[in-house]
Amino acid sequence: MLGYVIKRLILGLLVMVAISAVVFGLTNSAADPAQAIAGEGASAADIEAIRVAYGFDRPIVERYGVWLSATLHGDLGTSYRQKRPVLDIVLERMPVTMTLGCLALTFAIVLSLPLGVLAALRPNSWIDRLCLGLALLGQAMPTFWFALLGIVVFSVNLEWLPASGSDTLLSYVLPSIALGYYGA
Repeated sequence: MLGYVIKRLILGLLVMVAISAVVFGLTNSAADPAQAIAGEGASAADIEAIRVAYGFDRPIVERYGVWLSATLHGDLGTSYRQKRPVLDIVLERMPVTMTLGCLALTFAIVLSLPLGVLAALRPNSWIDRLCLGLALLGQAMPTFWFALLGIVVFSVNLEWLPASGSDTLLSYVLPSIALGYYGA
């Protein structure tokens, strides 16, 4: 059993490295990153200065190695837009993300457990069919579409809930339901 777990962990690690390499390669080959950072009106000298400052003049394999090493040491780099460490930005937003995740998980459990018990107690009844239909709808409808429908109905048309933000508990209702419904 321990050998199986170790093999799975190694395989998972290899998959993560492969995915990071593919994503790094795609994001660095789709467009010139120095041009994107400099903006449309930048001169050739400005673009070249950015290319040298950020290391975009080095081969992509070397840049990936530097990025991977830094990431493994906890340095996620500096945001090109905000000129701040990315780790600080992530940690700054972590409380809201964790709150939303916990609320979505709570919604999924509160919805799925009673419906699952009802469906199990009444097999092949209309309750079972309704629960199955809700489950299929939740799996078939993309989360972003479900969230957009929730915003249109409950924020725009009915004006019951805010469409965005994180100031009040009501701000978490729509995103928690949208994220938790798929899991339920």
